[in-house]
Amino acid sequence: MYELLAELGTEAFAVVAYALGTVALSLFGLVAEYNSLQRFVGGDTFLAGWFAVMGIVALAFAAQLGRERLLPRLAAD
Repeated sequence: MYELLAELGTEAFAVVAYALGTVALSLFGLVAEYNSLQRFVGGDTFLAGWFAVMGIVALAFAAQLGRERLLPRLAAD
């Protein structure tokens, strides 16, 4: 009985961790893109480009984490 409970707890912890990671990376990507737009409007194109690249990378990692790790675990439950 304790083995089943430990297995379910571990699975639930993994789902919550992947969900939080996906949300955190998505928020970071959106904030970076917003900062990129603000820097571009302000005239600092180099820093705007840097923020844009970091935002795209964070959003890509969020999509990959959600698609490859989170969705299969949610579908298995």
